[in-house]
Amino acid sequence: MLEENYAIVTEEDLFRKVSHTENNFIERKTVSNTRDWLETAVAFANSCPVGQPGILYVNVDNNGEVIPQPAEYDFEKLHKSISKRIGEAWPPIYFVTHILNKDGHEFVAVVVYGSPNRPHFSGRAWVRVSPENIDASEEQYNLLLAQRTRKLRALRSLLSQTVYWHATNYIGGNSVGEIIECNEFYLTLTNPNEIRSFPIDWITLTYEPRNKKYKLIITAPQ
Repeated sequence: MLEENYAIVTEEDLFRKVSHTENNFIERKTVSNTRDWLETAVAFANSCPVGQPGILYVNVDNNGEVIPQPAEYDFEKLHKSISKRIGEAWPPIYFVTHILNKDGHEFVAVVVYGSPNRPHFSGRAWVRVSPENIDASEEQYNLLLAQRTRKLRALRSLLSQTVYWHATNYIGGNSVGEIIECNEFYLTLTNPNEIRSFPIDWITLTYEPRNKKYKLIITAPQ
């Protein structure tokens, strides 16, 4: 189902744009160029404004002309192959396919929308769980991206460790606690008497060499 704020692309639009050769968000590929189907779709999802379309034409040459195929050529099979290939993108991207006919020759138009879930990649992300390699879930994938920030990566390295924490401003308070959760949004500490969570943006990580423990300074916005 198309999101409310996504641009609607009609078949008339697809016929009209097939010969546009100076549009950055229109691409043409042959029926055999399977690798580029996926790469083009991923590039559109990552680069088009969110909700705006890029169009991939398959079986159309660089001049916008449909490439004649033998009468027995199975375009339904081609349609399924394109969908399967683009379906390899991770995280999944939203796209719509159309089988069209121009001057007696068929081709496929794939509409790919700029994605709010970018970046997308032309393959799955893999993580190690116990003795196995598994496909990363969307939650695991998002966490992998979030760990690109140095602070989050450092904080997550302290999971299950006991740290000091000191809250300033109107929050107040200080204690020690074990870090039991840390994601891109918040960190959670626990001890026998309480459990507390703080936004990641409020946390400054430092180190107490005398006690050989890390310390979290929690500073809420004024």
